[in-house]
Amino acid sequence: MVHPGTARAASLLLALTPPWRVSPALAAPQWTALFNGRDLGNFDIAYASPPVDGRPAGAMFEVKDGVVHTYPGQEAGSTQPAAYFQTRNQHANFVLHVEYKWGDKKFAPRMQRLKDAGLIFHVYEGMANSWPHGIECQIEDKDVGDLWLITTRADVATRNAPPASGPDPLQDSSAFYAPDGATSTYGDRNKFVRIRHSANLERPGWNSVDVVVRGDSAVYLVNGRPNMRLTHMKRWDADSNNWVKLDRGKILFQAEYAEISYRNIKIRPVQESDPK
Repeated sequence: MVHPGTARAASLLLALTPPWRVSPALAAPQWTALFNGRDLGNFDIAYASPPVDGRPAGAMFEVKDGVVHTYPGQEAGSTQPAAYFQTRNQHANFVLHVEYKWGDKKFAPRMQRLKDAGLIFHVYEGMANSWPHGIECQIEDKDVGDLWLITTRADVATRNAPPASGPDPLQDSSAFYAPDGATSTYGDRNKFVRIRHSANLERPGWNSVDVVVRGDSAVYLVNGRPNMRLTHMKRWDADSNNWVKLDRGKILFQAEYAEISYRNIKIRPVQESDPK
């Protein structure tokens, strides 16, 4: 039992302790909004495929009620380009959080494929009318948490899987993440290399994706559950003609031939207690 006098003394000491001396372990992580909920004025917007008409890339996005809506007003089944909005600053050692919800519409030339989108982090090189080079956390209907290495490399524990059923040609026999699998290096220069997620954790309505990044390692979480881990991320360095450590870069969000909405896009410094 704690003596009443001791408890009062402890309470007084805590009250007199300056807030800046609170242990970092007890301090709540501070989130910073990447998306202000009003507009995309703090992002760069660009096409990831050749435009199909004279509209600017910003026409692929609409902000309303705190939500970014892709392909606003575009007719389902019409031919549309891919586009993205990207941070202007680079980020390192962070936890990125985003929430998304699928709409009903798909667009040519991807009418027969699953609804697709995603985010790319550690972007280190832009490409005209294509996806910039970096590490993608895929957001695809039934395939949230896939890894795409876009002119990047990483080590991933995987095992082989049989081809998935369904009409989507991207449902292939790529290796998929397995915590107990053998670790191998994947990715190559000027190539898109895919590692499939370990479990389908998506649910109807709004879903969340978190990317936990420590230097050149990352963990993907879908609705709070880990679904991909990668280490030793690397980028291609043309000056040295070699692969070098990739531990920072810009972050972008995709509009990829399917209607999707994003909200609550925020970032904070990674902490020791975050998933590894």
